[in-house]
Amino acid sequence: MTSRDCILAALNRETPDHIPTFEWFIDTGVGEALTGHRDPIDIVDALDVDGINIRPDYGREQVEPDTFADEWGAVRKETGDCIPAIIKNPVPDIQRHGDYAFPDVEAPHRFASLARAQERFGDTRAVILNLRDGFSDMRDILGYENALMEMAAAPDRFRELLDRAVDYNLALAGRARREFGIEIVATTDDIATAHGLLMRPETYFDVIGPAFQRVMRGYKDLGLKIVKHCDGNCSAVIDFWIDAGIDCLDPIDPEAGFDMADFKARYGDKICLKGNIDCKGALQYGTPEEVEAEVKTCITKAGAGGGLILSSSNTIHRGVKPENYRAMLETLRRSKVQE
Repeated sequence: MTSRDCILAALNRETPDHIPTFEWFIDTGVGEALTGHRDPIDIVDALDVDGINIRPDYGREQVEPDTFADEWGAVRKETGDCIPAIIKNPVPDIQRHGDYAFPDVEAPHRFASLARAQERFGDTRAVILNLRDGFSDMRDILGYENALMEMAAAPDRFRELLDRAVDYNLALAGRARREFGIEIVATTDDIATAHGLLMRPETYFDVIGPAFQRVMRGYKDLGLKIVKHCDGNCSAVIDFWIDAGIDCLDPIDPEAGFDMADFKARYGDKICLKGNIDCKGALQYGTPEEVEAEVKTCITKAGAGGGLILSSSNTIHRGVKPENYRAMLETLRRSKVQE
């Protein structure tokens, strides 16, 4: 089986030739220390990772040496890690969201990185398209605090803009499916902290839930497998997400007190599990030996019968020790698949 085949088998809760792995991001500094490369595609290739997570490409206009404006109309500041911080949001008043134009789905450069990855890997590694399922676009367009406030203060307007965000993501997915044959979409929308949801569960189900169901149904109608990411304690909505059609949940957050064995017992016959080597614990502060032990424990708890994609508990961020990520990969490769 190729790496792509193994990821697809895991998403189908089947037993692959080896337990696959991929990351949302591998920090360029960590990647360069391990491979000598800074390009994400070169890093994944050199490390023999089974898949690569690719976002659509958006143009940028430099404002200051470390600050730029992007096609969304947001102003972002480089932080030194994978994702720049938004310091100015494009829609300060949700009542005027109709004046806001989403970036052009059909722009020639929109999937330039995706095309490069497909050209490099073909059918050998999984090329995974990273989109959204709604809330994170709302957060980026309105601002975190404003999005949460408007959800309660102007729910009808919030739903209108959320539906536009869903339409936009489905249009991106449709183009990527038609032009590049994408098979897997990953949605990175965080709605929780370690203590619970950012909003009342009732608010989530009333305001966000219908849009979530629609975007999941749209991805499924395109024939896509869905990896759903959310940090924190999302217990209140996991069953809802499964019913909506997700194929995999990430990262089974250890900071939220989640345990892989418990999740395997509760959900292993319904969805694939992705995670959860602690990127704020052993990968950042531990030793290679401690990482090795954590990988073995994760496989023991969740590897039997397939349906596991082993990865960090979020990303290989700048604080991860390169030797610890290498230990994670090498331990995984030495591990036997459990029938």
